[in-house]
Amino acid sequence: MVSWYDRVKGEFVNELPDAVISGRYIAGDTCTLNEHTTINEGSFLLNDGSEKFQVDNEIGSFIDDENSESDSTEFDIIESTILAYQESIDAGNKSSFLIPDKLLARFELLKFEELIFDVLKKGHLQEIARRPRMELIYEEYLVPVSRAKKIASSANTHLASHSECWQTRTLTGVIPKKVLALESQDQLNIYENRVFVKLLSHIEKNLVKRISEVKKLEELFKKAMDFQEAEDIYFELRESIFKLWGEGFSDNTKADDAASNGITTLNILTMMLKKVRTLKQSKLYQLLSHNLHVPLKLNMTNVLSHDQHYRHAARLWNGWLETQQVNKVEPEYIYIRNQKLTNAYTRYCSDLVKRTLHELNFKEQSSNHFVRNGTKPIRFSITENSEIFLTRENKSLCFVPCFTESIINTEIKDDNGIQRVLLSLRREKIIDNKVVCSSPTNFYSLELLASLISKWLAKETYKSLHSEVNKIPTSLINELKKINNDHWAIHENNMFVSKPFMSLVPTISNLITKNDRDVTIKKSVEKIISMAENFEHFLCCPCCGVKVSENQWLSREHGCFAINRSGCNHMWEVSPKTDGSKYLLISPKKFDKPNNDNTFEKIGRYSMKIEI
Repeated sequence: MVSWYDRVKGEFVNELPDAVISGRYIAGDTCTLNEHTTINEGSFLLNDGSEKFQVDNEIGSFIDDENSESDSTEFDIIESTILAYQESIDAGNKSSFLIPDKLLARFELLKFEELIFDVLKKGHLQEIARRPRMELIYEEYLVPVSRAKKIASSANTHLASHSECWQTRTLTGVIPKKVLALESQDQLNIYENRVFVKLLSHIEKNLVKRISEVKKLEELFKKAMDFQEAEDIYFELRESIFKLWGEGFSDNTKADDAASNGITTLNILTMMLKKVRTLKQSKLYQLLSHNLHVPLKLNMTNVLSHDQHYRHAARLWNGWLETQQVNKVEPEYIYIRNQKLTNAYTRYCSDLVKRTLHELNFKEQSSNHFVRNGTKPIRFSITENSEIFLTRENKSLCFVPCFTESIINTEIKDDNGIQRVLLSLRREKIIDNKVVCSSPTNFYSLELLASLISKWLAKETYKSLHSEVNKIPTSLINELKKINNDHWAIHENNMFVSKPFMSLVPTISNLITKNDRDVTIKKSVEKIISMAENFEHFLCCPCCGVKVSENQWLSREHGCFAINRSGCNHMWEVSPKTDGSKYLLISPKKFDKPNNDNTFEKIGRYSMKIEI
């Protein structure tokens, strides 16, 4: 019995459900998938194109969303981008997290499309539809002599044995009344015509897919260009997204030219599709299109080899076949390709998480260790189960890359200080702290991650806002009262801090020297200094880590505060709620849109309300 690691729940299961998502489960032991592929221990259970799985005695199916044509086209673009990303990284080059310049070639006519254009322009397919080759088939019919045009070779034998067909009998023979005659019929259902009809269907399908692809790429380019001059989007968000987009192109002029050429390409593809669909209305296509099957390997007959028109149909067939061989359909190949995609997507997500940390002004102090003002250091790691961990002290944020557009209904639970988040291609209409769309066609992928990481850090950091120091010795309390300037309040033997006081730490530290033999005072002073260090974090911007001086702290009731003047573009404050709890509010200094327009799409991670 094979055990499986459920990457969504973060636990092992002994049995697979009847329907699984490709890439969700990892094999705990070596096993065989559908009798053709060995899945090693620690490898993914992936779809092999059959949509079903059989592993030992376990049988089930893979969940596959029924995507629209547009969704399917976008998924193909995502696949190409993820593979291009991995190829670029393997070659030691940088690559974009959005559309790379390698995909600019999709704006040009492909080799097969140039061939279609040439053949259609010269009218070869039109001539086949207008004057197709036919095969003359002769059949014997018993007809009156007056109607017979060509006598069958067996007419004499038939007449000799059928006296009812005689008109009269003479001394030398008979005068026939009816005779076996040959009548010819034009037969269009020949192999060459079947190839032509099937070819039109293949070309139409190819052109429809390409038109959809070029339209989608144009849509992405237009959306990216809109960010450059969008006045209703907060400038930091606008610049961040446009910068991320621009990193995918080494030559901006080349990118602009390719986008312009996309319009020309789209017009040509549309024109060719119109011509092909016109050919499908021909008598030849209508007659032969039903229940038509033509093997992939072409039988090069004399007509397909030498006819001035049909030989171009053979060229097109072989050109189309080359495009199909690029995407092999054998289950073993599909599994290997999906494995490559899954591994590439994990690398893409891990690099995207790292890039997000850099966008949040974290510095990589040493390998996979990130530091920033206002928070404890973060350790970055990837487990053997392809999980991405950000660890801060004893708390972790776990990202689980899953290359799928399927909806995962299982509730993702946090356990043992670990917050699990699924990274997938699924776009949700609402922002979910459990599922984040990490896709090269989603301009907000990095922004969503930045928002989630910022909230996770803030919740951990601002826990210490409510802390206090208890049972302080009376002698120490007297000393603290002397240096206090509304930094804290003391009730009985308890100290409640109300604003940062790092500037007083040297003075407080000297109290240990004065009372070096008093262990109780030493412990209390250490707690107070630790609290001072924690309060320093509140002087750092939760968005970018920029630190302000203590005099920018505006104290408010109930232990709350506000920072309205900082060295960055952001303000932050802690305010009370009616139920006694508190929340952290982060907002930009310069964004004059009304509150009801402060959507995530307009302002991103620069405006957040976090319960603490």
